[in-house]
Amino acid sequence: MKRLARLIPHFSIALAGMFITFWILDIINPTMNFTGRKLSNKLLLVFCILAIVTSAIAIYYERKARAEQYKAQEKENEE
Repeated sequence: MKRLARLIPHFSIALAGMFITFWILDIINPTMNFTGRKLSNKLLLVFCILAIVTSAIAIYYERKARAEQYKAQEKENEE
């Protein structure tokens, strides 16, 4: 379960990037119609940006906690 919890933010970034690509493709070639209406395009873009920011923050805090845990283990080993 922990492994899945660590992978979810990474998958979220990948999916958000994919949907941003679909949004750009809709602008370049609207006949492809990857996304529907103008409102859904804007909402999808907002979602993707928020997903990227949320995932980046989650990854940052996870790495920070892991670094603190590593430092604590080093102190225990020195004693």
